Amino acid sequence: MTSYSFSLSASWWLLVLCGIAAAALTWYAYRITTPPVSPLRRYTLMALRLLGLWILLFALFEPIVNVLRATEEAPRVAILLDNSESLSLRDASRDRKVDYMTALKALKPETLNEALPEAASTITLFDNDIAMLTAKDFRPDAMRLEGQFSNIAKPLQHIFQDAERTNTQAVLLMTDGAFNEGENPLYAAEMLGRPVFVVGVGDSTEAKDISVRSIITNEVGYVESELPINITVQTSGFEQGTARLTLRDNGETISEQALTVRGTESRTVSILYTPKQAGMHTLTAEIKNQSGLEGELTTKNNAVSEFVNVLKNKRKTLVLASQLSPDISFIRSSLEGNKNVQCNVYVEDMKGGFLDDAASASGTTNAPQAAPKRTLDGLRQDLSDAEAIVLVGFPLTVTPLVVIEAVKTELSRGKPVLFIASQDLDWVRLRPLEPYLPFTTLSGSKQEMLALPDVKQQALSSPVMKLIGTDDDAKAWNQLPPLFRTETLVRVKPEAEVLSTIKLNNVPLAEPLIVQRTLNNTKSLAILGYGLYRWKLLGFAAEEAKGRTVPDIFGTFFENGLRWLATSDQGKFVRIKSSRKVYGSGEKVELTGQVYDRSYNPLDGADVRVALQSTALKQSREVVLAALGGGRYASTVEGLGEGEYSFVGTALVNSQKYGEDFGRFSVGKVNIEYQNLRMNAAFLRYLAESTGGKFYTAEEAARNPDAVRRAIQSAPGYKARPITLRSDIALWNVAWLLIAALALFALEWLLRKRSGMV
Repeated sequence: MTSYSFSLSASWWLLVLCGIAAAALTWYAYRITTPPVSPLRRYTLMALRLLGLWILLFALFEPIVNVLRATEEAPRVAILLDNSESLSLRDASRDRKVDYMTALKALKPETLNEALPEAASTITLFDNDIAMLTAKDFRPDAMRLEGQFSNIAKPLQHIFQDAERTNTQAVLLMTDGAFNEGENPLYAAEMLGRPVFVVGVGDSTEAKDISVRSIITNEVGYVESELPINITVQTSGFEQGTARLTLRDNGETISEQALTVRGTESRTVSILYTPKQAGMHTLTAEIKNQSGLEGELTTKNNAVSEFVNVLKNKRKTLVLASQLSPDISFIRSSLEGNKNVQCNVYVEDMKGGFLDDAASASGTTNAPQAAPKRTLDGLRQDLSDAEAIVLVGFPLTVTPLVVIEAVKTELSRGKPVLFIASQDLDWVRLRPLEPYLPFTTLSGSKQEMLALPDVKQQALSSPVMKLIGTDDDAKAWNQLPPLFRTETLVRVKPEAEVLSTIKLNNVPLAEPLIVQRTLNNTKSLAILGYGLYRWKLLGFAAEEAKGRTVPDIFGTFFENGLRWLATSDQGKFVRIKSSRKVYGSGEKVELTGQVYDRSYNPLDGADVRVALQSTALKQSREVVLAALGGGRYASTVEGLGEGEYSFVGTALVNSQKYGEDFGRFSVGKVNIEYQNLRMNAAFLRYLAESTGGKFYTAEEAARNPDAVRRAIQSAPGYKARPITLRSDIALWNVAWLLIAALALFALEWLLRKRSGMV
């Protein structure tokens, strides 16, 4: 039904009055003519002028015609078809691809939205991405089924964005339910709020298969340090047999062992491996049939790889103190007890130099002078080599400015720092280093007091404070003996976080004791107290002597703190990485880069290039990353052959090398689609029923496609919705009105001229 209405920008009465006035003026102008003309011509001239004036008045009042059309929009079914490689597998007793194609041809999804024009009816194919096809272009036999991942949530989220606009009232999903990328589809389906009708493809019975499900290890390891590796092996469908599990590092076998297989089980094999060389290592776990495991469904899931970045030697930590104290001995002992930490200690000798290493280690100046005395040049070199700096009671009034400047130089380069106060600390001399600490000093004092730590529950979210990972951690912290603290007043910087305040006589105060800070990828940690040895002697050691088991907070705190400090990307102004570690064959490889200036502000205008290298394939390629703005750079690479690739990315600024980064990835058949060889019927059934839809197997859908169609069309919300379309026609903007007015005035002028009128 269509209705029309008419409106003006002003009152109708005003238009009528103006029209009457125009008629009066026209009559007045032609009541007497010179020379006199016949009544017919006079009335004709009056009519021409009056019509022209009325048309102009009509246009000036901006007339608009409002057209309302009421119609209905047919409901739409969103059709989602799994295009991943797992749909081409052969199950224990069935061929998924045959069942899939049979069900597709029976259901004819391209005709499911018959009320919609072909251009508006779409079918969505999905794997790790989505592809939209019009119903006219869709052909079941043309589906390639080569996707390396299955992301069921992504197409559901895409539908959610347009569901209201397109009147999508139901979803038809055809898949095996083996999602391995993206979020849980249940959440996306719940957000969608439409019934999902699922056609499950595949066999839900177990097939004969043995596979490596995962490798779990640290992302970072160290040369000559044991690296724990956990390999999960899954077996199903076999009665009994033997398999051989092999672990390789960059292709070289490092472990091999036989596994006894009995029925369906999942087991984890633990291996300790000691890397011998630094660099990016590819760990590959592979399992093969040795005896009694004939008839395996597929061998494409028998190997899994993981990457580990192995760093050189140990983490180098430099401890710099202005005077000997028990804290120095305990800190050094704790650090040297960590096999992954190399500790270097410098202690000032009050004469502008440093004590030798033997005196520093013993905590006394009476130690034998066996080691050569430390020098300022040696300090500068060790500061440069260190990954983290620990300042204990540094600096004092007698500390040379050149030593403070050497520390400041390294901190300005982004080195992380752990600061520990002392009674004799010169807070004024500390100010050059305050830009790199989590606090600023308001007033210094040497007045000493004993303060208990006061750790709140929320502070345990910091990895620095974690002991055993339970709520009892806060209780353990708050049961520690008190530390010494001066009455120095400090202000915590806005970006810093207070991990512990203090208690005096069991009265909580807002004064900080432990503070951490992360700014522009530079980390710092400060302990505004001293006498930390009391935590070890009066806390841990005293309780151990009584036969009680308590956490070693002193040792754990320093290990956590230095690990947290060392994991920062300090000094790394160029960062280049691949979007994933493993890519499928033929998949685009995405490389991204970030470049920062020395203040960690994004740096534009750099020339960023990545050199790709594959030794096994004898391939190399240079890729130039395009600038995206904000210090970001990116590019995609296509056509890489299957194999492992290493890359070195270099950033040039003003034609000079500014920094570099490296990494590794592999291209090949991703076996993640072969990890679940059964249709996930339980999940698909729950997905359908929880959204108000129904679940069908591919055989049921192929045998009775009309039942699936009727179920969809009988869904409660599956109905046409009324649509009211309004269109406004601005008559005053129509050119023909102006042309008509001009034509009337021109004809009037012509007749007046022919009559000789003035």
